[in-house]
Amino acid sequence: MDTKIVKKKSKLKFVLGGLAGVVILSLSGFYFTQQKKTYNVAIEDIQTDKVTQGKFEDMLMVTAQTQSLNSSLVNVLEGGAVKEIFTEDGQMLIKGQPIARVYNPNTEFNYMNQQNGILQQISQMRSTLLELKNQELAQDKELLQSQNDYNTALQNFNLQKRLYDAEIGKKTDYDMSVQNLNYQKQRKSIVEKGYTSEKNSRNSQMSAINASMGEMNRSLAILSSNKNNFLITAPASGRLSSFTITAGENLTSGQSIGKIDLMDGYKLVAKVDEYYINKLQNGIKGILDNNGQAYDVVITKILPEVKDGQFSAELNFTQKKPENLKIGMTFGVKLKLSADTQSTMIPKGNFYKDTNGKWVFVVKGNKAEKRNIILGRENPLYYEVKSGLKSGETIITSDYADLKKYEILDIKK
Repeated sequence: MDTKIVKKKSKLKFVLGGLAGVVILSLSGFYFTQQKKTYNVAIEDIQTDKVTQGKFEDMLMVTAQTQSLNSSLVNVLEGGAVKEIFTEDGQMLIKGQPIARVYNPNTEFNYMNQQNGILQQISQMRSTLLELKNQELAQDKELLQSQNDYNTALQNFNLQKRLYDAEIGKKTDYDMSVQNLNYQKQRKSIVEKGYTSEKNSRNSQMSAINASMGEMNRSLAILSSNKNNFLITAPASGRLSSFTITAGENLTSGQSIGKIDLMDGYKLVAKVDEYYINKLQNGIKGILDNNGQAYDVVITKILPEVKDGQFSAELNFTQKKPENLKIGMTFGVKLKLSADTQSTMIPKGNFYKDTNGKWVFVVKGNKAEKRNIILGRENPLYYEVKSGLKSGETIITSDYADLKKYEILDIKK
């Protein structure tokens, strides 16, 4: 009996089928990975603007406030609690006029101790001076006595010599007069030498003591003036401003509690975003607008300290200035950073905070595609485009917060 032979499936067929599947999956993956991420957006949810070509004005708009051209700070010389206030903010003061008084019992006690210590030292020095003067007086008496004793001995010698030469006097009396004269002469010489030496030493001591007493008296004068530091006075004549202390408030030494505006003119102080700290410099000119009239100003000082993301710039009027200026008035000032140029520009918008100006969505028909760009300078209205965009193109300038991860937008009407 014949047996039916069944053919085995070819292994090659399975291998080829597997390879075909891998190829299909790879092609599918490649296709999907090459597809750009797309997002549907309603036209009313976006804002668009045109890329333009025109005159780019490199300028900065700032708000400036008038301040006194020159002022003097009111500083606390001696710390303490505010005991009395004699004036108020905005008042006109003359130099030396009392502003406030502080009191510090610990400092007052220290002053008293220092003063007593200095007075005791002065008293001791005066006692030493008196003792030295008494010594000088005693030496003067001794010198006078030695001179007188020598004169007496000389007179007696002369007398005894005449008597002895006349053979009237005794030899013993003559010998005693010679001996006494020699003694008084030597004694007088010793007293004179000691007097000169001690006088020089004494004069040196007295000079040093007098110098020390002078220093002590000057220290007393300083202590006395330091007590006056509890009284805060106007350092110059002018209007008191930025003065806000209250009774009982504790003030520290060196603290500024206000300023005196000297009323000798006005300057403008503008707060500027720290972005411009390397772009502004002395000599940059600007225009101040007041009621439709323009006034020329110039930057005279840059204060580089940055606080709360801003720094300060001082400006002065170059020629005429607005009438009836007062401290605290504010004005808009346009600063010219460089000459105008013909440039490609895009309007400012919320897109910048999400892209940092490195890319935008460019609109073509009902789609918008992500494109890298390079921006240059900026002014309050426009960014200067260095590359990536052409005049006439349209970009989305509204917020990109929900669009950052997409590359193509389908704009639905």
